Amino acid sequence: MYLDLLFSISVLVHYSLLLLTAKFFHRQSSSGRLLMGASLGAFAVLLLPLPLSKVAAVVLILVLPLLMVLVAFWPLRLREAIYSWGAFFLFSFMLAGALTALLNLERFRRLFSTAAGSLVLCGSCAALYLLFSLLRPLSEEKGWQRLWSVELQVAWRGREKRVPAYLDTGNRLRDPFSSLPVIVIDYRCLEEMLPPALYRVLADEGEQSWRALEQLPDPGLARSFTLIPCYGVGRGEKLLLGLKPDDVILYEGGQSRSLGSKVYLGLTRRGFGPAADYRALLPPDLLHAG
Repeated sequence: MYLDLLFSISVLVHYSLLLLTAKFFHRQSSSGRLLMGASLGAFAVLLLPLPLSKVAAVVLILVLPLLMVLVAFWPLRLREAIYSWGAFFLFSFMLAGALTALLNLERFRRLFSTAAGSLVLCGSCAALYLLFSLLRPLSEEKGWQRLWSVELQVAWRGREKRVPAYLDTGNRLRDPFSSLPVIVIDYRCLEEMLPPALYRVLADEGEQSWRALEQLPDPGLARSFTLIPCYGVGRGEKLLLGLKPDDVILYEGGQSRSLGSKVYLGLTRRGFGPAADYRALLPPDLLHAG
């Protein structure tokens, strides 16, 4: 097999494995990041036939996949990296098992000895991805959500509210004026804190979110709000009403840390679905800061 063909097939296989890992843990990553991680694995495949020492072979087989995961999904906490690393190997074994089963069939064994073997390999990757996509709703467990769950305490104008949150590596929203990170939060969980007139406007899906600012009883309250452009949040929302809290305290693993007021709360009107046990999406920058 030519090296360029071997490299291309290896990139496709490793890309599929990283894509499955991302889907399994609800992680979001760009195609470029996934391709970079897959390319590292493809280079390793080209090196394996060389006379390597045992240490070098172990690094290629065990350590390099961890590097692939870090490249594809960074930033990651230690626990996230370990789970993602394990899932990558799990899907690798599943793909290897599927190919072993196919090789037991005479027709596929003959195909693998020809150029069509690469098509069978690509088809196996696609079939594994489609199968997992169909079965995932049946295997969804809220326990997986707890791996990336934290809790927030929001304080604003003398009132406080505890809100369950979830680390979302795809949340890169920032306020366009201050560049502060944005926590996307379901406005309904802050009902006791928000001015009633403003809350009523947000509850009316026929109204634009920015119209809520017109209903503030005190014009000075407007300084606590901003409008945040967004795409892909809330099934079509293009502007989130942003609230500048007095303080946000992050609780994780029995420890707490104040984020101060250097953050905005992006009030989404769509929520996160009936299966979600969280009400806010935390950007990874906040979790890793400090």
